Amino acid sequence: MTNPVNQDDKPVLSFHEFANDKSSSTLQKYQDIVIGNRRLSTLIWYELLTFFLTFRPGMLGLFLRQKLYRKLFRSVGPKVAFGNGLSLKQPGKISIGKGCVIDDQVNLSVRGSDSAGMVIGTASYIGRNSELKAREGFIDIGEQVSIGSNCRIATHEGRIHIGNEVFVAAYCYIGGGNHRFDRTDIPIARQGSISKGGVTIGDDVWIGSNCVIADGVTIGKGAIIGSCSYVNKDIPDYAIAFGHPATVRKSRLDNLPTT
Repeated sequence: MTNPVNQDDKPVLSFHEFANDKSSSTLQKYQDIVIGNRRLSTLIWYELLTFFLTFRPGMLGLFLRQKLYRKLFRSVGPKVAFGNGLSLKQPGKISIGKGCVIDDQVNLSVRGSDSAGMVIGTASYIGRNSELKAREGFIDIGEQVSIGSNCRIATHEGRIHIGNEVFVAAYCYIGGGNHRFDRTDIPIARQGSISKGGVTIGDDVWIGSNCVIADGVTIGKGAIIGSCSYVNKDIPDYAIAFGHPATVRKSRLDNLPTT
């Protein structure tokens, strides 16, 4: 597990090294994690806007967040709706396209060097209580994507790419990574993580509820993943797959009329 650094090009530290670092004050550590740099102006904007607007209810809250939250992000298109109770970490590394809806209690988190980040494409929807977390990695969500409620999309030192017009139902887990456990003389939590590069999901994919898409997997264009599936290997274009682990059962192309 790694932690963000400021823009002064400090080396990335492990969680335990970061927590025990005596060279940084508590305020500086807070800035490194939450803001991503140690500029006082950025900290002041973040604190003011999140303090007064994060839990501002009703239409007034929606209006003020739409107008003012754009100051926190790398870029925000017009007509973006930010719900109530958002949790934001390093929003200056996040870009959000025109017409997106970020529902209530969503967690958008980037941690790491300047190469880490997140892009949410035009007219996409992130459902209530969902988490998008990029730690020393990148999350790229296409246009007109729907992420259901209570989903978790996470990467560590990898890239998650979700194509256009993808539908992800509620309670899905996409990405993540694996902890090293080679040694027994130190706790697993101190051995770091292994990344298989992230997850790639093609255009026009439908993923049913309660699915787990493991790190390193590619799901092809037009595929369908049945509910409660564990996907730990690649799924070809237009396949229909389900199970634990997910197995290809048929192809959507089988039913096409012949000429």
